[in-house]
Amino acid sequence: MTIRVVQWTTGRVAASAVRAVLADPRLELVGAYAWSPDKAGKDAGDLCGIGTLGVTTTGDVDELLALRPDIVLYTPLLWDVDAMVRLLEAGVNVISTANFITGHSYGDHDMNRLHDAAVRGGVSLYGTGINPGHASAVALTSAAACREIERISVWEAADCTDYASAETWTALGFGSPPDTPGIADRARERQLVFLDAVETMAKALRLDLDEVRYTPEFGLATEDLDLGYMHIPRGTVCGLNGVWRGIVGGKPVIELGLRWRLGNAMEPDWPIAEGYVIEVRGVPNVRVRFEIDASETGEIAASTAHPAVHAIPAVVAARPGLVTVDELPLITAGSVRTAG
Repeated sequence: MTIRVVQWTTGRVAASAVRAVLADPRLELVGAYAWSPDKAGKDAGDLCGIGTLGVTTTGDVDELLALRPDIVLYTPLLWDVDAMVRLLEAGVNVISTANFITGHSYGDHDMNRLHDAAVRGGVSLYGTGINPGHASAVALTSAAACREIERISVWEAADCTDYASAETWTALGFGSPPDTPGIADRARERQLVFLDAVETMAKALRLDLDEVRYTPEFGLATEDLDLGYMHIPRGTVCGLNGVWRGIVGGKPVIELGLRWRLGNAMEPDWPIAEGYVIEVRGVPNVRVRFEIDASETGEIAASTAHPAVHAIPAVVAARPGLVTVDELPLITAGSVRTAG
């Protein structure tokens, strides 16, 4: 029996998610949610650039629930806790890539609402993506090579110039003078989901953290930058090197670092080795580097979508309520292309 899947929204992440659902024989795409009215009533495959699938989108949640899905792949840019609660209470599992790992970053009230809704519905709620999400899972798996560990770190580096979302960068403080009041708090708030990731990794390692600290460092434009989608004046923020640290006994035990830059004129001129470096200080030490190479397909968003799709069978089988990666079995690719 296949697992009935509804895709929520039809953007870049959704397009990759739909392709992955179609490739997995365990899954069946039965419906899709259209965020904007002009997309409702159209074929989901056409909207995702795949070709006609015979799956019509709708903006009516009741119509989606009438399809009796087992799970919703929830991949919007902006999340709606009320909508998530409604799905969960109706007995539909939810996997979210919308800035979600535990919901703690949404606030304790909404986190508890979501967990309680899942319990009432007898279903599971899971958050993932490439980072936070899959990168932390790779780090935890890498630590299995150690007898004991002293510190586990995940360092992300990316030239984000091609990510044309002025709203995202403005919210992080890009384009603002570095002495703008509250700019560090803005950066922390926008990256708050990484607090969830630190706490989840600590839970997997059976650590009781004393605190989680956030330290931002800003890179400044050395000339005016015209990126097409936004203008960054000389002397304002065009880079962010933020580090989240889980502290035990005054020492960092878990570190998640995020080095992002826009444009090619910045001071400090941080080198960007695209991808992720995982360092485990322990017995023995472990160092892992991995990159996402989407040059053949052009699907940059696939790295966000695929960990969510591949987790579907495990999440459907999981206990009711919020679940995290350490509670699930191994998640790996759901389809294999063989010769011929």
